[in-house]
Amino acid sequence: MKKDKNKLVFIAGQNGMVGSAVYKLLKSKKKYNILDCSRKKLDLTNQEKVYNWIKKKKPDIVINAAGRVGGILDNSRFQDEYLYINSMIGLNLANACHKNDVHKFINLGSACIYPKDSKQPIKESSLLSSKLEPTNEGYALAKILVLKYCEYLQKKFKKNFITLQPANLYGEGDNFDLQSSHVMPALIRKFHEAVKEKKYTVEVWGSGIAQREFLHVDDLARAIYFCMNKKIKNSFVNVSGADSIKIIDLCKLIKKITNFKGEIIFNKNYPDGVLKRKLEKRILSSLGWKAKIKLNSYHGIKSYYEYFKKNIDNKYFFFYFL
Repeated sequence: MKKDKNKLVFIAGQNGMVGSAVYKLLKSKKKYNILDCSRKKLDLTNQEKVYNWIKKKKPDIVINAAGRVGGILDNSRFQDEYLYINSMIGLNLANACHKNDVHKFINLGSACIYPKDSKQPIKESSLLSSKLEPTNEGYALAKILVLKYCEYLQKKFKKNFITLQPANLYGEGDNFDLQSSHVMPALIRKFHEAVKEKKYTVEVWGSGIAQREFLHVDDLARAIYFCMNKKIKNSFVNVSGADSIKIIDLCKLIKKITNFKGEIIFNKNYPDGVLKRKLEKRILSSLGWKAKIKLNSYHGIKSYYEYFKKNIDNKYFFFYFL
């Protein structure tokens, strides 16, 4: 492998939420050469094109931050697409890295890969211990498939491949489309628009009792950078967030930040998903990494809301790739 200052990095999905955060962080370190490649230039679901591109460019490190992502409603409506697209992207990248002797492959998984009834906080050993949450089964199966492929390659060929399971993400570059977004951006937009339109109520999907752990995308970028520079024997590890909160309490926090004065109504006709999901953080913590950005800090929801007002308000985003 080349010396640090000459490391060549390919970030798949570099124009999206996670990829752009990683791109920005690595640029600031000034010891990496980053390959610029948007999804328009390279179809990551095409095995031959991905293999040939990796063979030609010869990156030292590949980070898979690409894939179709979305909230509960979008996941449940398009299970087939979530399964196919995410499986193809992950397998194509991992296989191309394996066949072309890429030094390190960092694959992004998801906390939703764990069974719906996992003991909390969820340990990595809970994987495949029981049934998945039905609403995002397609996405979870795709992420598990790629994770296990990377694990098999690591064990059989001593590959430096690792998969990271982050908690629920939020931050710059998020998707605020109400039909396909995750819970945090959906709530930010709903409360903001309620204030603008002088509404008396905000409807929230689900009962509000579900509990989620949130991780700022800049913290995830730091975790990826940390793993780039560490020899980690585990084939997959959790990336835990700085906060765990019930949806009802998250709504109250966003209500305060957006200065909404009305009533919150929970629509129980929509699913809650897994009632509680918090990741066990022992492995990365023991190596010296932990999340820093808290929800109630300025760099948490407050700056997230400022980003929304400045860059997203009155615009609609429909993302296929992170």
